[in-house]
Amino acid sequence: MKFYRPNIFKTVQVLSYNYKMNSVTSMLLLLLFISCNNSPASQEEKIILPNTPETVSKQWQVHLDKNEIEEAAALSTTLTKEWLAENKELFLNDPQLYQTKFVKMNCTTEGEKAICNYTILEEGELIEDFFLLKKVDGQWLVDLEEEMANPELDEQIFKAMEKELKLD
Repeated sequence: MKFYRPNIFKTVQVLSYNYKMNSVTSMLLLLLFISCNNSPASQEEKIILPNTPETVSKQWQVHLDKNEIEEAAALSTTLTKEWLAENKELFLNDPQLYQTKFVKMNCTTEGEKAICNYTILEEGELIEDFFLLKKVDGQWLVDLEEEMANPELDEQIFKAMEKELKLD
């Protein structure tokens, strides 16, 4: 009588080969999945900045009120960034956080420049002022210093304010 004896060595080899292939395939799929999840776009979230004169002005002021100088700088022209850097210690040494309440804001845009006239309520008193903004590479930015550097712009500001007052 002949006994059938399966070749166990050969069976083990086939199973071992299939196991190795499944492990290799699984490992490759895992690496592919991990590499897709760690793409540069997902690693560094893109910050979406406000991009209208009014929203930029208000957000810039919110950052300033909270002493978030770096965040305010992201919404600033080069000259305004310099002003923020010069006054950073002053802001950071002030432990009080503010909350500016805009009562009214009207923005006038002319090409790549904008003027936002606003009224705020501070300690029960209404205060009127304005923001100057400049569009740089498609992004509206607060431009504080330009008013001092350009007397012609002062004239435009006063004309725009005068026009606003006549409309109300």
